[in-house]
Amino acid sequence: MSKIFFNVQGTGQPVILIHGFPMNSAVWNEFAATISENFKVYTPDLPGFGKSESLSSPFSIDDVATQLLLWIEEQKIQNPVVIGHSLGGYVTLAMAAKNLNLFAGIGLFHSTAYSDSTEKKESRTKTIDFVKKNGALAFTSNFIQQLFANPEHPAIARIREIAIQSSEDTVTGYTQAMRDRPARVEVLQQFDKPVLLIAGKKDQSIPAASVEEQAALCKKPVLHVLNDVAHMGMFEKFTETVNLVKVFVNHL
Repeated sequence: MSKIFFNVQGTGQPVILIHGFPMNSAVWNEFAATISENFKVYTPDLPGFGKSESLSSPFSIDDVATQLLLWIEEQKIQNPVVIGHSLGGYVTLAMAAKNLNLFAGIGLFHSTAYSDSTEKKESRTKTIDFVKKNGALAFTSNFIQQLFANPEHPAIARIREIAIQSSEDTVTGYTQAMRDRPARVEVLQQFDKPVLLIAGKKDQSIPAASVEEQAALCKKPVLHVLNDVAHMGMFEKFTETVNLVKVFVNHL
């Protein structure tokens, strides 16, 4: 049995939306409700987030992907489109690496197939040390604002409320797993179905230029670079990103 809690709504083509770090499936509530008018939308909590059971530490992104694949099998979800935000994109690529033929299409929503740079790895290690010393709340309560181009965005408070539910073990465990994850460039090169890539021009975490490079590696890329958007396009440009996902899935 997998350890995954999830919500599902709508009918039609299955679409799985995977949340980022350090959040849970609730960040997709409005987005999922809107696109469920057209598709059958699943929003799982990654292990350790929300209501999903934790994995034993230490764990890897591959371990998380294994749990998601088991859950997809248990729920008999056929030929889904899987779209992952940030960390969710890392999990999506890890799943695709294990089974390239499972998905009708994949989406990287402010995410990357590259591994962490040396500088980023050092930053992750500092985060782990900080959380162990000061607790998860000290990190998560200040982290969310950095993800938006507009530091006064009205969604920040709501997402912060979601993020501060994350435990210390989950925050440090995923930070380590992200730091140590391998590159998944070969997945983009080998995947012969469409890949949606959404980037924010003001994203400090996943630079738009990097996403444009990766789009060039895909056989069937669908690239969108959003102006005045950082790392949270589903809130910063809600209507636009909803429409991008709808068009992508409808044209598979």
